[in-house]
Amino acid sequence: MLYLSGCLPSKPSIRQLLLDNNVGLLLTHLSQRNLPKDENWIWAADNACFASKWESSAWLRWLEKMPNPNQALFATVPDAVGDHSKTLEMWPKWFKQVKDLGFKPAFILQNGCTIDEVPWDECDAVFIGGTTEWKISSQSQAICQEAKKRSKWVHMGRVNSFRRMTIARDFGCDSVDGTYLAFAPDFNALRLINMINRIEEEPSLFECQEAW
Repeated sequence: MLYLSGCLPSKPSIRQLLLDNNVGLLLTHLSQRNLPKDENWIWAADNACFASKWESSAWLRWLEKMPNPNQALFATVPDAVGDHSKTLEMWPKWFKQVKDLGFKPAFILQNGCTIDEVPWDECDAVFIGGTTEWKISSQSQAICQEAKKRSKWVHMGRVNSFRRMTIARDFGCDSVDGTYLAFAPDFNALRLINMINRIEEEPSLFECQEAW
């Protein structure tokens, strides 16, 4: 499972450590905008719709300027935080523009989404958004399992703890993101890498619950 950081440390040695351990970047037009030159980062594009100053024109201009869009894991299509119905209404307007620019469009799962309401034929990835309670719910897990059956990329947002990372793994996620490196990156980079290395050996949380 890949970890995509929304924060890129400035220290060259830390950046190299992350590169060596398969940590990637989640880029937006409002924060970490560009891929560093001469560094081979795994990356995906986020729409940053959660920001109050979000503008569709600025987001689209940024996507248009990004090099090699086909190399991105996915690009999230604009959504409404915590609101599945509105997110679904927004999908037809934006997903084709994302696809036409060469990106793999990701549908963001919000509170209330069901398996039958995901635009499976149009999306290449699903991104688990919504509130914390919904993000780790059985409903969200069921959609993830269906996505894997359909060979879709599965990503979980806001993963900043080992427990949340374990849940994402148990759900079948291919990648997660978080702000773990936003503070004390020299120290937290090592902790993050240790978590990533441990995650494959950690027993399933669901198996542990059954044992109780």
